[in-house]
Amino acid sequence: MCGIAGCFNPQSPPGEALLQSLCRTMRQRGPDAHGVYLDGALGLAHTRLSVIDLDGGAQPMHGGEGRYTLVFNGEIFNFRELRAELEQAGEAFRTKSDTEVLLKLLIREGANCLPRLNGFFAFAFYDAEGKTLLLARDCHGVKPLYYFHLPTGEFGFASRFATLTLCPGCPDQISLPALADYLAFQYIPAPATIREGVRKLLPGTAVEFQLETGAMPEIDWGAQIQIKPETISYEDACEHVRTLLSEAVKRRLNADVPLGVFLSGGLDSAVVTALAARHSTAPLECFSIGFDDPRYDESADCKATAAHLATLAPHGLHHHIRTVQPQDFDLLPKLAAEFGEPYADASMLPSYFLAAFAREHVTVALSGDGADELFGGYERYRAVDLLQNLRSFAPGFLWSAAAACLPDSGERSRAGRLKRFLRLGAVSGTGARYDALMTHFAADSIGMIAPDLRPHLNTKRTLPETAELMASLMEDDLRRYLPGDVLTKVDVCSMAASLEVRNPFLDPKVSKFARSLPVSFKIHDGRRKRILGDTFAKELPPGLAERRKRGFGVPVAAWFRTVWHDRLRSALLDGLPERWPMFDRAAVERLIDEHQTGGKDRSYLLFSLLMLSFQGKNI
Repeated sequence: MCGIAGCFNPQSPPGEALLQSLCRTMRQRGPDAHGVYLDGALGLAHTRLSVIDLDGGAQPMHGGEGRYTLVFNGEIFNFRELRAELEQAGEAFRTKSDTEVLLKLLIREGANCLPRLNGFFAFAFYDAEGKTLLLARDCHGVKPLYYFHLPTGEFGFASRFATLTLCPGCPDQISLPALADYLAFQYIPAPATIREGVRKLLPGTAVEFQLETGAMPEIDWGAQIQIKPETISYEDACEHVRTLLSEAVKRRLNADVPLGVFLSGGLDSAVVTALAARHSTAPLECFSIGFDDPRYDESADCKATAAHLATLAPHGLHHHIRTVQPQDFDLLPKLAAEFGEPYADASMLPSYFLAAFAREHVTVALSGDGADELFGGYERYRAVDLLQNLRSFAPGFLWSAAAACLPDSGERSRAGRLKRFLRLGAVSGTGARYDALMTHFAADSIGMIAPDLRPHLNTKRTLPETAELMASLMEDDLRRYLPGDVLTKVDVCSMAASLEVRNPFLDPKVSKFARSLPVSFKIHDGRRKRILGDTFAKELPPGLAERRKRGFGVPVAAWFRTVWHDRLRSALLDGLPERWPMFDRAAVERLIDEHQTGGKDRSYLLFSLLMLSFQGKNI
């Protein structure tokens, strides 16, 4: 895993000192080596976490007698097959790295090679003779890439938002629509960022910046991946899922450094662990964390799953488990700096602790991310489908009236979840209803504390067109929530610990097949991820597939009333108004007091404001 960055500035060409400073800000992403490249007004920077071909994969990597240069962040898991093709075509290789394979493919085929890559990546490929710079990102957005392009010709890109802000010419005006989206969703959906004029490259896209003209056409290479409905029996589909996932895990076990697996108490990580244990040629290292709070602690389930899987592993398992104290308030500013732009999914805390724990033993870890979006793991899919069917039985005002009868205790309580469900029934339109479901508080709450954001709060989601509603919701999550929230968290938290995380469920072959299956194969009679549970039933502990999904939550609401209360008040009533003057201090104080009394749960909004308070106005 690596960090990449670069800038083009004809008025003030980058120098060695600037590029070295870009490398320093990406050191955690690549602590093993770094390199820079200069060609007139263009500079490229790279930091490396060595995983494959430890001695031969140095970057920037050059080819074509110096004409081409590549800086690459990611892994190409089918690079050996691609290398064999290239060797048959007459190519000779000087390293054993996937970077050199990608470089030679790009020299031969340009962006046309992207659909052939099985892996995750963000890279910049420079043609010094043609004066073009191609940026590309993998189809699921596992690896991040931020960039800006000014009318005056300046251009910059980076793996980290904070790194990009060091590039000369980087816009610094705060985007109010993006800030409103952040408060609504706890992250900023792509392609927007917190700064006007700075964008995230969308998953499955590439842009080709033409240095001499300033043109920058976009290439939607992910659109070449056609998803056609499968006409296959359920039994055959189960067998195909088993084969594809087994191959995906096997591909991701290739590394020249120690490797392990994240193991939670749930289905997804258990499937990955079972397959990894089967293919591993040594005892498999597995990592879990537990909490003191029994409402969030899965350590007993983790131990039971590990013990069961150990009996099936040819070489056994080494299960490492640690109880952590995620209420470490001092970690929040550090993580805020790592994310660079506002992000407030509180599961970042246990995610970082798990990554840091694993990094004490391994350099690479496999995870189960992506299974929920591909195989229907979220409860919200059934909730929206149920509302779609029930909505016709009562007008919107009756749903609102029913919701008003319940206490405003927040969605973390049973009454709060029911109240939220009833409120959703009052919303017209499936896209708007899903938007409301994906936010954690009403727009009027945000408008109360930041009146300037009111004009930017009316978001309208357009769902992808599919034959079935729940399929549309899964597709929307694949395109928006997965890269914007889940994969952003995994990338930032793992890279902060210099750990590479690989996601077998996001293997292109697995993803394409899963998306082609009917919803009934995934959600049936109340069972979510049905096909995963049935396919791997013999490998899993009894009852694991039916276990209620718990996620990676932490009791933020309770901490705000106890161990974090005083520091929360200080951060929001002193630091927030100073750095973000659009927020009304008195309204924020009322929000804190409402939460403190216990009558209302304002923890989602308070945590979003808290993370914002750690970042300056000109982030």
